[in-house]
Formats: sequence, structure tokens, C-alpha cells
Amino acid sequence: MAESDAPVTVSVAVVTVIRADHPFDSETAAETWLDRLEDSDYTGEVLDDAIGTLDRARAADATTSGVPFGTPTGLNDILAARIGYGDGELVASGRFTTALDVDARGGTGSKRRERMTRTGTLARTAAILSGREELTASEALIPRIRFDLETGNEPAAFLAIAPAAGATIRELEFAVEDEGHEQDLDRLEELLPSLHEISERAGQVEEDRANDRKRVIEALELAERIIRRRRILEQ
Repeated sequence: MAESDAPVTVSVAVVTVIRADHPFDSETAAETWLDRLEDSDYTGEVLDDAIGTLDRARAADATTSGVPFGTPTGLNDILAARIGYGDGELVASGRFTTALDVDARGGTGSKRRERMTRTGTLARTAAILSGREELTASEALIPRIRFDLETGNEPAAFLAIAPAAGATIRELEFAVEDEGHEQDLDRLEELLPSLHEISERAGQVEEDRANDRKRVIEALELAERIIRRRRILEQ
């Protein structure tokens, strides 16, 4: 293999998310808000909100451009994060009056992200790669439905919820012995008939889909809890 002195280059995107719907009445109010970033859980909420806004923009761009968007932004994708405040024109150019650099990936001070690490999937990933376990359809479908729902693609989420819920029941019915697990599965099974109706009319234009959305969210939360419980109890 020939050695080269050519530098390795990577693509880095710089994004500024402006919370224009949460203006501050004064600089004192902005400083008080910035002080809250000492709470790592609150910092995590701000980062999650920013990532959600970014992915909604990416999803909209993918829809209008025809270029598929299949990978949501994760905390581990963030090389550096800065949270601050400033006047409109200032933040529009990516600058701040006052800002703090934060560890988006989380360190020992972030209980929320520590929990994410402890319930990670490295062991199961190894088992899947070695052929000792198989990846279930529900584990692939449910996160995608959550992503579509949060990025504004309701028709796709509605279309997929019934088969995803059915797969969750079939694949994880006997995954763990736990009373809460059985209760969640029973409730998800009760929802199946209405979920099939929602999936069948997913592409239809209707004035009010609020009830359908509530039902989809309930089923999605049940399925997520079932999958998460299996991951945690298997560790």
C-alpha cells in the first residue's frame, strides 16, 4: 500500500437553529435562561429540540428535492455545540451576544446521556453480526415511524403503523417475562383493528386527523416501550 502525504478531508456542516418562537423580554431574561444550562438534563432538552428542528428541515428538503433522507441526526454526530442568545441579525449569521460551549455527546455530568450509554446495544449488535441473533422488523420500523411523525411526514407514519405494531406483537410476545410487558402487548393488540383502518386511509385527504394521530402516538409509545424493555432486561 502506497503512503501519501495528502491530508484526509471530511465534510462538516455548520447549522444554527434559532428559537424564534421563544424570544426573550430582556438580556437579563436571556442570561437567566443561559444559566439553566448548568442542568445537564435541561441542556439535553435544548439539544434535542434543536436536532428535531434540524431534522424537520432536512426531511422537508428531502421531500422537495427527491433525494432520500434516511438517517436522523444523533447526539454522537455533533462535533461541537454552542448554545447562546443574541439579536436577530446576529444569530442569523451564526454569532451570539453570549454563548456557552457544551458537550453534546455527554460526559460524566450528564445523567440522561449516561443512561443512554448503559442501555446501549453493542452486545446485541455483535450477536446480530455473528449470526447468533436476528434483527427484528419492529426494531427497524418503529424508529422510522417516530422519525416520520416528528419530521412532519404523517402519511408515511400512518401507513406503516399497523404492520409495525403487528410485527412488534409477533416478534416480542415472549421476549421477556414481565407483567408490564404483557400489559403493553395486550393494549397494543387491542389497538390493531383501528391501526389497520388508519393505515388503509393514510393517503386520503381529511380535514381532521387528530384522533388518528393520538392513536398512532399511543401505539408507537407502547411499541417503543416494549422494545426498550426487552433491551434493558436482556443486559
